[in-house]
Amino acid sequence: MCRGSTSSDISDESTCSSFSSSISKPHKANDLRWEAIQAVRTRDGALGLNHFRLLKRLGCGDIGSVYLSELSGTKCYFAMKVMDKGSLASRKKLLRAQTEREILQSLDHPFLPSLYTHFETEKFSCLVMEFCPGGGDLHTLRQRQPGKHFTEHAVKYETLISDVLSICFI
Repeated sequence: MCRGSTSSDISDESTCSSFSSSISKPHKANDLRWEAIQAVRTRDGALGLNHFRLLKRLGCGDIGSVYLSELSGTKCYFAMKVMDKGSLASRKKLLRAQTEREILQSLDHPFLPSLYTHFETEKFSCLVMEFCPGGGDLHTLRQRQPGKHFTEHAVKYETLISDVLSICFI
């Protein structure tokens, strides 16, 4: 079992990729993507970057880039966040990346994306998450608003929903 790391690395074990799939995610119990990941893991052992095809870069942020990826040979699509461990270390962002992974591992809610697994290579740390087509792009949504900003009412509503979710699920 993987536990939070106190070292400067993102995880204590390189074999932590099995952790996410061993957590019960009841709302995803019959999800073919879980089954596909488990089948590859059973066949090959730990998952790695070589098991995925990166199809398209979806976006980038402060600590990594997100790609649309396919688990090779399965037609199962995921959003994969790829973070450069050297860059994270030099910018003192390792703890932030670890915290993000730990939060995603603990979530199980139909309105929030699932973390299916995570793994590391020598250079990268990767989070394999549920791909939500058209979802999560707040910037695009804002650009479509009149004046390219949200109304005060919309911001208050979003804040209320965010507060409720953080109280209930985190």
